[in-house]
Amino acid sequence: MPGFRSDFLRVLAERGFIHQCTDPEALDAAASEGRITGYVGFDCTADSLHVGNLLSIMMLRWLQRTGHRPIALVGGGTTKVGDPSGKDESRRLLSEEEIARNKAGILRSLEKFLDFGSGEALLVDNAEWLDRLLYIPFLREVGRHFTINRMLTFESVRQRLEREQPLTFLEFNYMVM
Repeated sequence: MPGFRSDFLRVLAERGFIHQCTDPEALDAAASEGRITGYVGFDCTADSLHVGNLLSIMMLRWLQRTGHRPIALVGGGTTKVGDPSGKDESRRLLSEEEIARNKAGILRSLEKFLDFGSGEALLVDNAEWLDRLLYIPFLREVGRHFTINRMLTFESVRQRLEREQPLTFLEFNYMVM
């Protein structure tokens, strides 16, 4: 990594936080010339964070300490669906109460590292906009009864895939309606 002009990237580099960066020169220029914003998302699947979250939380902390704006995004909405990453089976759907309890626990952890009271750091919950779409309730109530495995066996879908023709997300969802 090159020598950085911005305090933010210099601190991260000194602490070994940077492994790869797409365009370090452009990021350094932006961080040197003005205020930048960065975010990290946390799904509400547990009432506390784990050590694997520490690096990203510390990045947000250094973002704030060097005069930039960190955003901690809690996934109250995405938690209602469940992130399939790294899972062989669907996650157990959490109740609204479990999600609220987990969100409160995560906020307590984040408040130890970030200053939300000053308005410099933002805490947002994607449920604030996803719930209004009524998409999440649909996914929870209807979507869980359909498997992608089964949907891929439908003749119309299979033929499109075999012919390497585009199949939009909208079209793919038609069979669920």
